[in-house]
Amino acid sequence: MAPRKLKTKATGEIPLKFAKILTSLVNRNWDKGSFLKNGSPVTQELLNHWFSDEICSTREYNFHEGQRQAILNTIYLHEVLGIKNVHDMYMKVQPELLSDMDLLNLKQDKYNHPKYAVKMATGTGKTWVLNALILWQYLNAKYHNESSIFSKNFLIVAPGLIVYERLLDAFLGKERVDGTRDFDESDFKQFEKLFVPSTYKDEIFGFIQNNVMKRDEISRKVTGEGLIAITNWHRLKSENNNLKIDDPFEDPTNMVKDVLPVSPGKTTGNDLNALDNQYLKGNEIEYLAELPDLVVFNDEAHHIHDVKKGGEVFEVEWQKSLLKISESKKDKFIQIDFSATPYIQTKGKQKIKNYFPHIIIDFDLKTAIWGGLVKTIVIDKRKAMGAKELDYNAEREGRRIIGLSESQKTMLSAGLTKLRILEEQFISIDELKHPKMLVMCEETGVVPYTIQFLKSHGLDDEDIMEIHSNKK
Repeated sequence: MAPRKLKTKATGEIPLKFAKILTSLVNRNWDKGSFLKNGSPVTQELLNHWFSDEICSTREYNFHEGQRQAILNTIYLHEVLGIKNVHDMYMKVQPELLSDMDLLNLKQDKYNHPKYAVKMATGTGKTWVLNALILWQYLNAKYHNESSIFSKNFLIVAPGLIVYERLLDAFLGKERVDGTRDFDESDFKQFEKLFVPSTYKDEIFGFIQNNVMKRDEISRKVTGEGLIAITNWHRLKSENNNLKIDDPFEDPTNMVKDVLPVSPGKTTGNDLNALDNQYLKGNEIEYLAELPDLVVFNDEAHHIHDVKKGGEVFEVEWQKSLLKISESKKDKFIQIDFSATPYIQTKGKQKIKNYFPHIIIDFDLKTAIWGGLVKTIVIDKRKAMGAKELDYNAEREGRRIIGLSESQKTMLSAGLTKLRILEEQFISIDELKHPKMLVMCEETGVVPYTIQFLKSHGLDDEDIMEIHSNKK
Protein backbone atom coordinates (compact mmCIF):
# COMPACT_ATOMS: atom_id res chain seq x y z
CA MET A 1 0.00 0.00 0.00
CA ALA A 2 1.64 3.25 -1.12
CA PRO A 3 1.42 6.34 1.11
CA ARG A 4 -1.91 8.06 0.44
CA LYS A 5 -1.81 11.75 -0.40
CA LEU A 6 -4.35 13.79 1.55
CA LYS A 7 -5.73 17.27 1.30
CA THR A 8 -5.59 19.14 4.54
CA LYS A 9 -6.46 22.52 5.98
CA ALA A 10 -5.18 24.08 9.17
CA THR A 11 -7.42 23.52 12.16
CA GLY A 12 -5.55 25.97 14.40
CA GLU A 13 -7.20 26.22 17.80
CA ILE A 14 -10.74 25.45 16.60
CA PRO A 15 -10.71 22.00 18.30
CA LEU A 16 -9.80 23.66 21.62
CA LYS A 17 -12.78 26.00 21.22
CA PHE A 18 -14.94 22.93 20.55
CA ALA A 19 -13.64 21.22 23.70
CA LYS A 20 -14.44 24.30 25.79
CA ILE A 21 -17.97 24.57 24.39
CA LEU A 22 -18.53 20.84 24.90
CA THR A 23 -17.31 20.98 28.51
CA SER A 24 -19.71 23.84 29.26
CA LEU A 25 -22.60 21.93 27.65
CA VAL A 26 -21.81 18.72 29.54
CA ASN A 27 -21.56 20.47 32.90
CA ARG A 28 -24.85 22.34 32.39
CA ASN A 29 -26.63 19.08 31.59
CA TRP A 30 -24.94 17.34 34.51
CA ASP A 31 -26.06 20.05 36.93
CA LYS A 32 -29.64 19.93 35.57
CA GLY A 33 -29.75 16.14 35.85
CA SER A 34 -30.62 15.59 32.20
CA PHE A 35 -27.23 13.93 31.56
CA LEU A 36 -27.93 11.11 34.01
CA LYS A 37 -31.53 10.65 32.86
CA ASN A 38 -30.36 9.99 29.30
CA GLY A 39 -27.80 7.37 30.29
CA SER A 40 -28.45 3.64 30.65
CA PRO A 41 -29.13 2.22 34.15
CA VAL A 42 -25.54 0.90 34.17
CA THR A 43 -24.12 4.29 33.22
CA GLN A 44 -26.23 6.01 35.86
CA GLU A 45 -24.95 3.62 38.52
CA LEU A 46 -21.33 4.11 37.49
CA LEU A 47 -21.53 7.91 37.31
CA ASN A 48 -23.23 8.10 40.69
CA HIS A 49 -20.55 5.86 42.17
CA TRP A 50 -17.72 7.89 40.66
CA PHE A 51 -18.98 11.44 41.06
CA SER A 52 -21.84 11.84 43.55
CA ASP A 53 -20.85 14.05 46.48
CA GLU A 54 -22.31 11.61 48.97
CA ILE A 55 -20.11 8.70 47.86
CA CYS A 56 -17.01 10.80 47.08
CA SER A 57 -16.98 12.14 50.64
CA THR A 58 -16.55 8.61 52.02
CA ARG A 59 -13.45 7.78 49.92
CA GLU A 60 -9.81 8.61 50.36
CA TYR A 61 -9.25 8.79 46.59
CA ASN A 62 -11.42 10.36 43.89
CA PHE A 63 -11.01 11.43 40.28
CA HIS A 64 -9.61 14.94 39.96
CA GLU A 65 -11.26 17.66 37.90
CA GLY A 66 -9.50 16.81 34.62
CA GLN A 67 -10.15 13.06 34.86
CA ARG A 68 -13.79 13.66 35.76
CA GLN A 69 -14.30 15.98 32.79
CA ALA A 70 -12.63 13.59 30.35
CA ILE A 71 -14.89 10.74 31.49
CA LEU A 72 -18.06 12.85 31.40
CA ASN A 73 -17.33 14.41 28.01
CA THR A 74 -16.64 11.03 26.40
CA ILE A 75 -19.76 9.38 27.82
CA TYR A 76 -21.96 12.37 26.93
CA LEU A 77 -20.83 12.40 23.31
CA HIS A 78 -20.95 8.66 22.80
CA GLU A 79 -23.99 7.58 24.78
CA VAL A 80 -26.20 10.65 25.25
CA LEU A 81 -25.64 12.28 21.83
CA GLY A 82 -24.94 9.00 19.99
CA ILE A 83 -22.00 10.36 17.98
CA LYS A 84 -21.26 8.40 14.79
CA ASN A 85 -18.11 10.20 13.61
CA VAL A 86 -16.08 13.39 14.05
CA HIS A 87 -18.20 15.46 11.64
CA ASP A 88 -21.32 14.35 13.51
CA MET A 89 -19.67 15.44 16.77
CA TYR A 90 -19.38 19.04 15.58
CA MET A 91 -22.86 19.03 14.05
CA LYS A 92 -24.48 18.01 17.34
CA VAL A 93 -22.45 20.32 19.59
CA GLN A 94 -21.39 23.44 17.66
CA PRO A 95 -21.94 23.22 13.87
CA GLU A 96 -20.86 26.86 13.35
CA LEU A 97 -17.24 25.80 13.93
CA LEU A 98 -17.35 23.68 10.77
CA SER A 99 -17.40 26.78 8.57
CA ASP A 100 -13.72 27.32 9.37
CA MET A 101 -12.72 23.68 8.89
CA ASP A 102 -11.97 21.48 5.91
CA LEU A 103 -15.09 19.33 5.59
CA LEU A 104 -13.40 17.00 3.10
CA ASN A 105 -10.68 16.36 5.67
CA LEU A 106 -13.29 15.33 8.26
CA LYS A 107 -14.84 12.92 5.74
CA GLN A 108 -11.68 10.81 5.61
CA ASP A 109 -12.03 7.17 6.68
CA LYS A 110 -9.95 7.75 9.80
CA TYR A 111 -12.56 10.23 11.10
CA ASN A 112 -15.55 8.20 9.96
CA HIS A 113 -16.19 6.43 13.26
CA PRO A 114 -16.55 7.55 16.91
CA LYS A 115 -13.16 9.10 17.69
CA TYR A 116 -12.29 11.16 20.76
CA ALA A 117 -9.00 12.83 21.72
CA VAL A 118 -8.33 13.48 25.41
CA LYS A 119 -5.82 16.31 25.83
CA MET A 120 -4.38 15.91 29.32
CA ALA A 121 -1.08 17.21 30.66
CA THR A 122 1.58 14.55 31.18
CA GLY A 123 1.43 13.04 34.67
CA THR A 124 -2.23 13.83 35.35
CA GLY A 125 -3.46 10.23 35.44
CA LYS A 126 -4.89 9.37 32.03
CA THR A 127 -4.72 5.66 32.94
CA TRP A 128 -7.50 6.19 35.47
CA VAL A 129 -9.64 7.73 32.73
CA LEU A 130 -8.89 4.72 30.53
CA ASN A 131 -9.83 2.35 33.38
CA ALA A 132 -13.18 4.07 33.93
CA LEU A 133 -14.06 4.08 30.23
CA ILE A 134 -13.31 0.36 29.95
CA LEU A 135 -15.66 -0.39 32.85
CA TRP A 136 -18.37 1.82 31.32
CA GLN A 137 -18.10 0.11 27.93
CA TYR A 138 -17.80 -3.46 29.25
CA LEU A 139 -20.64 -3.35 31.78
CA ASN A 140 -22.98 -1.66 29.30
CA ALA A 141 -22.09 -4.21 26.61
CA LYS A 142 -22.93 -6.97 29.07
CA TYR A 143 -26.14 -5.60 30.59
CA HIS A 144 -27.35 -3.19 27.91
CA ASN A 145 -26.47 -5.37 24.93
CA GLU A 146 -29.38 -4.24 22.76
CA SER A 147 -27.27 -1.19 21.99
CA SER A 148 -24.49 -1.51 19.41
CA ILE A 149 -22.48 1.43 20.79
CA PHE A 150 -20.76 -0.64 23.49
CA SER A 151 -18.01 -3.26 23.30
CA LYS A 152 -16.30 -5.92 25.45
CA ASN A 153 -13.19 -5.87 23.27
CA PHE A 154 -10.36 -3.43 24.02
CA LEU A 155 -6.95 -2.73 22.52
CA ILE A 156 -4.52 -0.51 24.44
CA VAL A 157 -1.54 0.78 22.47
CA ALA A 158 1.47 1.96 24.49
CA PRO A 159 4.25 4.11 22.97
CA GLY A 160 7.13 1.97 24.29
CA LEU A 161 8.21 -0.76 26.68
CA ILE A 162 8.21 1.39 29.81
CA VAL A 163 4.56 2.45 29.41
CA TYR A 164 3.66 -1.07 28.23
CA GLU A 165 5.00 -2.58 31.47
CA ARG A 166 3.27 0.13 33.50
CA LEU A 167 -0.06 -0.81 31.88
CA LEU A 168 0.47 -4.49 32.69
CA ASP A 169 1.19 -3.46 36.30
CA ALA A 170 -2.00 -1.38 36.35
CA PHE A 171 -4.19 -4.21 35.08
CA LEU A 172 -2.52 -7.34 36.46
CA GLY A 173 -0.27 -6.11 39.28
CA LYS A 174 3.48 -6.13 39.78
CA GLU A 175 5.44 -9.03 38.31
CA ARG A 176 6.87 -11.52 40.81
CA VAL A 177 10.27 -13.22 40.51
CA ASP A 178 8.65 -16.33 39.01
CA GLY A 179 6.95 -14.29 36.26
CA THR A 180 3.44 -14.37 37.76
CA ARG A 181 1.71 -11.15 38.77
CA ASP A 182 0.19 -10.06 42.06
CA PHE A 183 -3.33 -8.82 41.25
CA ASP A 184 -3.62 -7.22 44.70
CA GLU A 185 -1.02 -4.72 43.46
CA SER A 186 -3.08 -3.73 40.40
CA ASP A 187 -4.77 -0.33 40.15
CA PHE A 188 -8.20 -1.93 40.02
CA LYS A 189 -7.63 -3.83 43.25
CA GLN A 190 -5.77 -1.10 45.14
CA PHE A 191 -8.39 1.52 44.23
CA GLU A 192 -11.40 -0.75 43.98
CA LYS A 193 -13.53 1.57 46.13
CA LEU A 194 -13.09 4.25 43.47
CA PHE A 195 -13.42 2.24 40.29
CA VAL A 196 -15.88 -0.56 40.95
CA PRO A 197 -19.34 -0.48 42.55
CA SER A 198 -19.59 -3.45 44.93
CA THR A 199 -22.34 -5.11 42.84
CA TYR A 200 -19.92 -5.54 39.92
CA LYS A 201 -16.71 -6.29 41.81
CA ASP A 202 -16.42 -10.05 41.23
CA GLU A 203 -17.23 -9.96 37.53
CA ILE A 204 -14.93 -7.01 36.84
CA PHE A 205 -12.01 -8.63 38.64
CA GLY A 206 -12.71 -11.90 36.84
CA PHE A 207 -12.90 -10.20 33.45
CA ILE A 208 -9.59 -8.40 33.93
CA GLN A 209 -7.68 -11.36 35.36
CA ASN A 210 -8.86 -13.79 32.67
CA ASN A 211 -9.05 -11.62 29.57
CA VAL A 212 -5.92 -9.46 29.50
CA MET A 213 -3.69 -10.34 26.55
CA LYS A 214 -0.02 -9.38 26.54
CA ARG A 215 1.48 -8.31 23.23
CA ASP A 216 2.72 -11.82 22.36
CA GLU A 217 -0.65 -13.38 23.24
CA ILE A 218 -2.77 -11.40 20.77
CA SER A 219 -4.46 -13.86 18.37
CA ARG A 220 -3.08 -16.79 20.43
CA LYS A 221 -4.63 -16.61 23.89
CA VAL A 222 -8.17 -17.94 24.26
CA THR A 223 -10.33 -15.59 26.32
CA GLY A 224 -13.90 -15.84 27.51
CA GLU A 225 -16.19 -12.86 27.24
CA GLY A 226 -14.25 -10.10 25.52
CA LEU A 227 -10.57 -9.13 25.78
CA ILE A 228 -8.15 -6.43 26.88
CA ALA A 229 -5.16 -6.59 24.53
CA ILE A 230 -2.15 -4.52 25.63
CA THR A 231 0.66 -3.95 23.18
CA ASN A 232 3.29 -1.43 22.14
CA TRP A 233 2.99 -1.14 18.38
CA HIS A 234 5.69 1.30 17.53
CA ARG A 235 5.40 4.41 15.48
CA LEU A 236 6.43 3.96 11.89
CA LYS A 237 6.67 6.81 9.48
CA SER A 238 7.54 7.20 5.85
CA GLU A 239 10.85 8.91 5.38
CA ASN A 240 13.01 8.47 2.30
CA ASN A 241 11.37 5.07 1.73
CA ASN A 242 13.14 3.70 4.79
CA LEU A 243 11.71 2.23 7.93
CA LYS A 244 12.17 4.64 10.83
CA ILE A 245 11.26 3.65 14.37
CA ASP A 246 10.75 6.69 16.55
CA ASP A 247 11.97 5.26 19.85
CA PRO A 248 15.41 6.25 21.17
CA PHE A 249 15.28 3.88 24.13
CA GLU A 250 15.35 0.56 22.30
CA ASP A 251 17.44 -1.30 19.75
CA PRO A 252 15.40 -1.00 16.52
CA THR A 253 16.52 -4.39 15.22
CA ASN A 254 15.45 -6.26 18.32
CA MET A 255 12.29 -4.23 18.63
CA VAL A 256 11.14 -4.97 15.10
CA LYS A 257 11.65 -8.70 15.62
CA ASP A 258 10.02 -8.60 19.03
CA VAL A 259 7.02 -6.38 18.38
CA LEU A 260 6.11 -6.12 14.72
CA PRO A 261 4.95 -8.97 12.51
CA VAL A 262 7.40 -7.91 9.80
CA SER A 263 10.87 -8.87 8.69
CA PRO A 264 12.14 -6.29 6.19
CA GLY A 265 14.63 -7.90 3.86
CA LYS A 266 17.94 -6.51 2.65
CA THR A 267 17.07 -6.93 -1.02
CA THR A 268 14.06 -4.59 -0.81
CA GLY A 269 16.02 -1.95 1.06
CA ASN A 270 13.24 -1.89 3.65
CA ASP A 271 10.93 -0.43 1.01
CA LEU A 272 7.64 0.61 2.62
CA ASN A 273 5.51 -0.92 -0.11
CA ALA A 274 6.99 -4.35 0.59
CA LEU A 275 6.86 -3.68 4.30
CA ASP A 276 3.17 -2.74 4.24
CA ASN A 277 2.23 -6.00 2.55
CA GLN A 278 3.89 -8.02 5.30
CA TYR A 279 2.83 -5.76 8.14
CA LEU A 280 -0.86 -5.79 7.27
CA LYS A 281 -0.83 -9.58 6.93
CA GLY A 282 0.30 -10.00 10.54
CA ASN A 283 -1.79 -12.40 12.58
CA GLU A 284 -2.43 -9.71 15.19
CA ILE A 285 -3.85 -7.24 12.67
CA GLU A 286 -6.02 -9.88 11.00
CA TYR A 287 -7.27 -11.10 14.37
CA LEU A 288 -8.25 -7.60 15.49
CA ALA A 289 -9.80 -6.84 12.10
CA GLU A 290 -12.09 -9.86 12.42
CA LEU A 291 -13.53 -8.83 15.78
CA PRO A 292 -17.13 -7.57 15.45
CA ASP A 293 -16.41 -4.48 17.56
CA LEU A 294 -13.44 -2.87 19.29
CA VAL A 295 -12.43 0.09 21.44
CA VAL A 296 -8.85 1.25 20.79
CA PHE A 297 -6.98 3.42 23.29
CA ASN A 298 -3.87 5.12 21.86
CA ASP A 299 -1.42 6.50 24.39
CA GLU A 300 0.88 9.32 23.21
CA ALA A 301 -1.41 9.56 20.19
CA HIS A 302 0.43 12.51 18.64
CA HIS A 303 2.77 9.90 17.18
CA ILE A 304 0.06 8.57 14.84
CA HIS A 305 -0.79 11.88 13.23
CA ASP A 306 -0.20 12.65 9.57
CA VAL A 307 3.35 13.33 8.43
CA LYS A 308 3.85 16.30 6.12
CA LYS A 309 6.52 15.86 3.47
CA GLY A 310 7.19 17.95 0.40
CA GLY A 311 4.00 19.94 0.90
CA GLU A 312 1.87 16.77 0.95
CA VAL A 313 0.46 14.82 3.87
CA PHE A 314 0.92 11.09 4.40
CA GLU A 315 -0.53 8.66 6.91
CA VAL A 316 1.81 6.83 9.27
CA GLU A 317 1.86 3.05 9.34
CA TRP A 318 -0.07 2.56 12.58
CA GLN A 319 -2.90 4.73 11.21
CA LYS A 320 -3.07 2.44 8.18
CA SER A 321 -3.40 -0.54 10.47
CA LEU A 322 -6.17 1.17 12.43
CA LEU A 323 -8.02 1.71 9.17
CA LYS A 324 -7.71 -1.97 8.32
CA ILE A 325 -8.88 -3.01 11.79
CA SER A 326 -11.88 -0.65 11.63
CA GLU A 327 -12.84 -1.42 8.03
CA SER A 328 -15.69 -3.86 8.71
CA LYS A 329 -16.80 -2.38 12.04
CA LYS A 330 -18.04 1.08 10.98
CA ASP A 331 -19.36 2.86 14.08
CA LYS A 332 -18.69 -0.26 16.18
CA PHE A 333 -15.05 0.80 16.11
CA ILE A 334 -14.28 3.42 18.76
CA GLN A 335 -10.95 5.23 19.01
CA ILE A 336 -9.90 7.15 22.11
CA ASP A 337 -6.59 9.01 21.84
CA PHE A 338 -4.60 10.37 24.78
CA SER A 339 -1.98 13.04 24.33
CA ALA A 340 -0.62 16.12 26.09
CA THR A 341 0.31 17.55 22.68
CA PRO A 342 -2.34 16.53 20.11
CA TYR A 343 -1.31 18.84 17.32
CA ILE A 344 0.83 19.19 14.20
CA GLN A 345 3.10 22.24 14.22
CA THR A 346 3.84 23.97 10.95
CA LYS A 347 7.44 24.71 10.13
CA GLY A 348 8.96 28.02 9.07
CA LYS A 349 9.07 31.47 10.63
CA GLN A 350 5.47 31.40 11.83
CA LYS A 351 5.02 28.16 13.72
CA ILE A 352 1.32 27.40 14.11
CA LYS A 353 -0.13 24.55 16.13
CA ASN A 354 -2.92 22.77 14.28
CA TYR A 355 -4.82 20.71 16.84
CA PHE A 356 -6.42 17.36 16.07
CA PRO A 357 -10.08 17.91 15.10
CA HIS A 358 -11.41 15.28 17.52
CA ILE A 359 -10.22 16.88 20.81
CA ILE A 360 -13.01 16.73 23.40
CA ILE A 361 -11.26 18.06 26.50
CA ASP A 362 -8.35 20.42 27.14
CA PHE A 363 -6.85 19.84 30.58
CA ASP A 364 -3.61 21.74 30.07
CA LEU A 365 -0.38 21.93 32.06
CA LYS A 366 -1.14 25.33 33.60
CA THR A 367 -4.44 24.06 35.03
CA ALA A 368 -2.74 20.90 36.29
CA ILE A 369 -0.01 22.92 38.04
CA TRP A 370 -2.50 25.25 39.70
CA GLY A 371 -4.41 22.18 40.87
CA GLY A 372 -1.27 20.75 42.44
CA LEU A 373 -1.41 17.69 40.17
CA VAL A 374 1.93 18.09 38.41
CA LYS A 375 5.32 18.62 40.00
CA THR A 376 7.27 21.70 38.92
CA ILE A 377 11.05 21.77 38.98
CA VAL A 378 13.25 24.78 39.66
CA ILE A 379 16.94 24.25 38.93
CA ASP A 380 19.41 26.30 40.95
CA LYS A 381 22.84 26.01 39.37
CA ARG A 382 25.22 28.93 39.88
CA LYS A 383 28.78 29.82 38.99
CA ALA A 384 28.94 32.30 41.83
CA MET A 385 27.05 33.34 44.94
CA GLY A 386 27.52 37.02 45.61
CA ALA A 387 31.19 37.77 45.01
CA LYS A 388 32.18 34.20 45.77
CA GLU A 389 33.10 31.89 42.88
CA LEU A 390 31.70 28.40 43.29
CA ASP A 391 33.59 25.17 42.58
CA TYR A 392 31.39 22.08 42.46
CA ASN A 393 34.24 19.56 42.66
CA ALA A 394 34.64 17.62 45.91
CA GLU A 395 37.80 17.77 48.04
CA ARG A 396 40.29 15.07 47.03
CA GLU A 397 43.64 13.58 47.88
CA GLY A 398 44.83 12.38 44.54
CA ARG A 399 41.82 10.57 43.11
CA ARG A 400 40.34 9.74 46.50
CA ILE A 401 37.35 11.82 47.61
CA ILE A 402 37.78 13.06 51.20
CA GLY A 403 34.85 15.47 51.59
CA LEU A 404 32.67 18.21 50.15
CA SER A 405 34.17 21.47 48.98
CA GLU A 406 33.14 24.72 50.66
CA SER A 407 31.24 25.69 47.50
CA GLN A 408 29.23 22.46 47.63
CA LYS A 409 28.40 23.07 51.30
CA THR A 410 27.34 26.65 50.49
CA MET A 411 24.90 25.49 47.80
CA LEU A 412 23.50 22.69 49.99
CA SER A 413 22.92 25.20 52.81
CA ALA A 414 21.19 27.57 50.39
CA GLY A 415 19.04 24.72 49.10
CA LEU A 416 17.98 23.65 52.59
CA THR A 417 17.05 27.23 53.46
CA LYS A 418 14.93 27.50 50.31
CA LEU A 419 13.34 24.10 51.04
CA ARG A 420 12.23 25.20 54.52
CA ILE A 421 10.73 28.41 53.15
CA LEU A 422 8.79 26.40 50.58
CA GLU A 423 7.58 23.95 53.25
CA GLU A 424 6.04 26.84 55.21
CA GLN A 425 4.39 28.21 52.07
CA PHE A 426 3.05 24.80 51.06
CA ILE A 427 1.42 24.27 54.48
CA SER A 428 -0.59 27.46 54.05
CA ILE A 429 -1.94 26.14 50.71
CA ASP A 430 -2.21 22.38 51.19
CA GLU A 431 -0.69 20.56 54.14
CA LEU A 432 -0.66 17.29 52.18
CA LYS A 433 1.72 18.67 49.51
CA HIS A 434 5.44 18.60 50.27
CA PRO A 435 8.33 20.19 48.34
CA LYS A 436 11.45 18.11 47.70
CA MET A 437 15.06 18.99 47.00
CA LEU A 438 17.05 17.03 44.42
CA VAL A 439 20.84 17.06 44.73
CA MET A 440 22.82 15.86 41.71
CA CYS A 441 26.25 14.67 42.86
CA GLU A 442 29.21 14.66 40.53
CA GLU A 443 29.77 10.93 41.11
CA THR A 444 28.77 8.09 43.43
CA GLY A 445 31.63 8.64 45.88
CA VAL A 446 30.34 12.11 46.78
CA VAL A 447 26.95 10.82 47.98
CA PRO A 448 27.97 9.65 51.51
CA TYR A 449 29.49 13.07 52.27
CA THR A 450 26.36 14.80 50.97
CA ILE A 451 24.12 12.66 53.18
CA GLN A 452 26.38 13.28 56.17
CA PHE A 453 26.10 17.05 55.56
CA LEU A 454 22.30 16.92 55.26
CA LYS A 455 22.00 14.95 58.50
CA SER A 456 24.26 17.45 60.31
CA HIS A 457 21.73 20.12 59.32
CA GLY A 458 18.70 18.41 60.84
CA LEU A 459 17.56 15.77 58.34
CA ASP A 460 16.95 12.15 59.39
CA ASP A 461 17.32 8.87 57.47
CA GLU A 462 13.63 8.86 56.54
CA ASP A 463 14.00 12.35 55.01
CA ILE A 464 16.59 11.26 52.46
CA MET A 465 16.32 8.99 49.41
CA GLU A 466 19.60 7.82 47.90
CA ILE A 467 19.60 6.89 44.20
CA HIS A 468 22.68 5.78 42.23
CA SER A 469 23.11 5.74 38.45
CA ASN A 470 26.75 4.63 38.78
CA LYS A 471 27.64 7.23 36.16
CA LYS A 472 29.59 10.46 36.40
